Amino acid sequence: MRQARRSGVRGVPRGGTRPLNRSARGCAPPGRRRHAVTGATLLLLAAGAGPAFAASAGDANSPERDAQLVYCLAPVHRTDLLTAAVRLGLLKADAKVTPEQWAKDHDDDFGRACAALMAAESDSPGTAAQAREADGDGWLMTALKQLPLLLLGALLTLGGQSYERGSAQRRSLRLELRTAENAYRDAVREYLDTYGESYARANHSAVRSAREALTAALSRVPGPAARLAAADRIADGLPLAEPLPRNKGIYLLDDETRTRIANEEHASVASCLRSLPELNRAFPYWSWRTRRPGSAQSGTTGGAG
Repeated sequence: MRQARRSGVRGVPRGGTRPLNRSARGCAPPGRRRHAVTGATLLLLAAGAGPAFAASAGDANSPERDAQLVYCLAPVHRTDLLTAAVRLGLLKADAKVTPEQWAKDHDDDFGRACAALMAAESDSPGTAAQAREADGDGWLMTALKQLPLLLLGALLTLGGQSYERGSAQRRSLRLELRTAENAYRDAVREYLDTYGESYARANHSAVRSAREALTAALSRVPGPAARLAAADRIADGLPLAEPLPRNKGIYLLDDETRTRIANEEHASVASCLRSLPELNRAFPYWSWRTRRPGSAQSGTTGGAG
């Protein structure tokens, strides 16, 4: 009876089959279920990323690919490109194909061979030596290009210093001439005025000293030759090298005669000194006068009167 009750609880019902366990139907163990989810996720990620990688690798318009096409298809690199492809096992040694056609038909292999060639060329000792030589040549060419500017700067500096030194000398000489001329004029005026009034009181020593100072200043006038000649003519033509006469024959000169002689000497001195400022004219003027000696002589002679 007890057994029958147990069999009635655990046994199969009389009119049907054994009931199914709904909690276990269609379910996998927890560990296997996690592995299935992870594998599906990776598969989806790979499927989505595949086109991106393919697009990146096959992008024929990228700057890197443009650089490879320009470099490796250049006439000087064609042979090296095919040699690199043979060494990498991407192309047979006896293959009859042009680099352009091979790059078009085997884009990935071309990119690999060209990248290897470019890397080898950039790391080769010859390239480094050429780079060092280019740097040296660049420094040398820069120095050669700057050399004319340096020489021009040095010449301008020397020219400026020479011009300034010459200008200072001309200013000093001009001042000396003006001072000596004024001293000579003053001495001549005082001497001639006194000579017209009284010969006994006329002192010629001041005129002689002023005339010698002016002559010495004229001797330091610089060239060209026309200016030197003009300065010499002025110095030689300065009046009153000697004292004026006291008498004429056995007769003493009267006041009227001495006054007339003094006025004539005033005019002669003024005419001689009138050409003195012409010595301060610019160097090109006197260079032109030197090449035309006739005009130089006529100009100074006419000025001296």
